[in-house]
Amino acid sequence: MKTDICERKHGGVLTSKRAFDRAKKTMTQIRLDVLMAVEKSLDHGLTAKEYSEQTGRPLNTISGRFTELARDGWIERNNDRRDGAAVWRATI
Repeated sequence: MKTDICERKHGGVLTSKRAFDRAKKTMTQIRLDVLMAVEKSLDHGLTAKEYSEQTGRPLNTISGRFTELARDGWIERNNDRRDGAAVWRATI
């Protein structure tokens, strides 16, 4: 994982680049953990907020992993929302 999916949003600010570099160390494992949780949720689906609450990981550290998994075709949003959050389901 070498691409910061939020790079355009942050405008290339140096502090954001440094934060991304620090976070890269755990991103792969968190992505795998998120994917497994979404797959286990079956048709019910899972929101990033629910995953954050279940795992105790801050929402800002995992929401990008949902976006990355969707970008790569592993998960997708359906039209449902729970507690104001998008519901994700595995594509496989």
